[in-house]
Order: sequence, then C-alpha cells, then structure tokens
Amino acid sequence: MTLSVVDGDLVLEGSTVMAANGLIKVRGDVIVKRRSFVKGDLQASEVRGDGDLDVQGNLEADEIRLDDGASLDVSGNLKSGDVDIPNTLKVGGTTVTDDLRVGGTATLSGDAKMEDVRVGGTLRAMAAMEASDVNVGGVVEAKSVVCEDVKVGGTFTAEALEAEDVQVGGTLRVSGEAKMEDLIVGGTVEIGHGEIDDGQIGATLRASGDLTFEDINVGGQMILGSGKGESMSVGGVLEVSGDLTLTDDLSVGGRAMVRGSAKAGSVGVGGELEAQRLISESELKVGRRLTTTQGARGEEVEIGNNGVVKGPLVGEAVKVKHGSTVDDVYAEELWLGDDCSVGNIYAERAEVGRGCRVSGKVVYTDDIRLGKDVSLNSQPEKVGTLPSPPL
Repeated sequence: MTLSVVDGDLVLEGSTVMAANGLIKVRGDVIVKRRSFVKGDLQASEVRGDGDLDVQGNLEADEIRLDDGASLDVSGNLKSGDVDIPNTLKVGGTTVTDDLRVGGTATLSGDAKMEDVRVGGTLRAMAAMEASDVNVGGVVEAKSVVCEDVKVGGTFTAEALEAEDVQVGGTLRVSGEAKMEDLIVGGTVEIGHGEIDDGQIGATLRASGDLTFEDINVGGQMILGSGKGESMSVGGVLEVSGDLTLTDDLSVGGRAMVRGSAKAGSVGVGGELEAQRLISESELKVGRRLTTTQGARGEEVEIGNNGVVKGPLVGEAVKVKHGSTVDDVYAEELWLGDDCSVGNIYAERAEVGRGCRVSGKVVYTDDIRLGKDVSLNSQPEKVGTLPSPPL
C-alpha cells in the first residue's frame, strides 16, 4: 500500500507501506501487530504494538513503545520523547530522545543526544553521544561520550569520555582523553590521558600519557606516563615513566618505580622505591630498598630492617633499622640500628649501633655515640658547620 496522510490510526499487520511523497504522516497512532516495513519517512503521535518495525527513512513520534520482544530498525534519523524497545534498536542516522529503554542491544550509528538511557545488554554509539544518565547492564562501545552519570555492569570502551560519575563493574578503556570526577571500577582502567578527581580501581590503572587527579586508590598495579595530583594509594606496584608530583600522601604496598623525579607530602612504600630524585615534605618510609641517582629527602626518614639505600639520604631525623646498608647520610639526628653499613655520616647528632661499619667519614657538630664493635674508616670529626647536602 502507498500512503501519504492517515487521519486516524495506522495498523500494520505484516505490511509493507510505501510513502507517496517520501513521508507518511499519521495523525493518530501506528499500531504494529506483526513485523512490518515502512519505505520512507514516518511521523506519528505514538508507535506501539508487539511486532518488529523496520523504517527505511526517518522516524518521528511523541512516544515509541513496543512490547513482547519486538525490535525497531530505523535507517535514517530517530526523534521521539520516549523510546522503549524490548529487544534490539538500530538507528542509522541521528538519535534525539529524552528517555531511551532497550532490553537487548542498541546500535546508534549517528550522533545521539539523550537524557536518560537504559540498555540491558549492549550499547554501541558509533558517533558522538550526549546524555545525562547512562545505565547499561553489559557492554558499552562508543566513540565519544559526554554525560553526567555512567553505570556499566561489564566493559566500557570509548575513544573519549567526559563524565561526572562513572561506575564500571569490569573494565574501562578510553583510548584518548578521559575527564571524570568520580570513578569506581571493579577491574581494570586503561586510558590515554586526562583527569580524574576521585578514583577507586580494584585491579589495574594504566594511563599512557599524563594523568591529573585528586585522590587515586588502586588495589593492584598503576602505570602512568606522568602524574600530578593530591594523593595516591597503590596496593601492589606503581610505575611512572616521567615525573610524579603529589601535594599529599604517596602510599605503595609493594614496589614503586619513578623514572623521573618524585615529590609528595609524605611517602610510604612497603617494598622498593626507585626514582631519580625523591622529595618528601614530611615522612619518608621505605621497607626494603630505596634507589635514587640524585638523592632522597624527607623530614623524618625511616628505612626498614635489612634495607638497602643507594644514593644520598637527607633528613632532619633519619632512622635506619637493623642490618641495613646505606650510602651517605645527611641528618640533624641520625639513628643507626645494629649491624648496619653506611658510607659517610654528616649529622648534628648521631647514634651508631653495635657492629656497624662506616666506610667513609663521620662528621658531626653536637654529639656522637658509638656502640660496641663499630668499625670506622677514620676517627669522628667534630666541626662547626656541616657540609651542605646534595638536595
């Protein structure tokens, strides 16, 4: 049948309807009872029913609501106040709607502008997508997404993402720029570069470029090109290709490797820490090994039992525990546990435990206390002013 204008309702029962002048205008509702085809543009007050509908043109309606597992395929543009499709939705052109509900898979090939989006299975947005609230039970595959809140049960993949609140149960991958205020991911996050205000990641965070943030908490591994923010907590391993700058705390349970310089309000690393240059504004605690080329500095410095320090160590109060090996130490107060090995000592006051070995100089200004069986390369020298530390 060929139609142009329908004054009442249009009932489709397995029909193929041709648009006389490229457009069928229905002043009532379109009721789809069985799979039907519309060849041309379609306008209606409402589209409803329990049959599949294939519109080979543009579709515009105040409301689109199909039932009983039906699907909607629009080769052109889709415009509607509310869209509710129980099975699959395909749109070849642009999509403009307030509320979108799809039970299975939604594929939006053109730009999409929506308010509230709910998809039970998979959402594919092949062009730019803007929305207020996006909730997808399974997978999101998108090019560019700008929205307020995103919640995805499985995997979220996009080229670019800008959002306020992002929650992903599995994996988040953004190949380009990502800007997020609050981020919660149960598994892995992989981004190119961007900004994260508050991030909670269960397993791994990888950023190939620069990352700016406020507070980041990663349960496993964190790999960055470079980082700048307030505080960072990593349960396992931290790797930074460039510099890392924090205004507050750096906490790493295992190993931290910064190929550039690292600066933080306080530093606590349970295992190993490596950097070209390390500055802590307050505490600096390393459990096993600290390696720097230019040196490490903190107000209060503590090296764990049997620790190893490569590079100068500078602090107001430096505590090196039992059995550790350190290079040169510059301190106001130095405490060396028993059986430690040290290069040069430059301190106002120093207490050296029994069995320690000093291979360099011992230079002090106020007081020096040596335990039993301490091995010295030369006698301690009391001076008026200590030499300046390297940093």
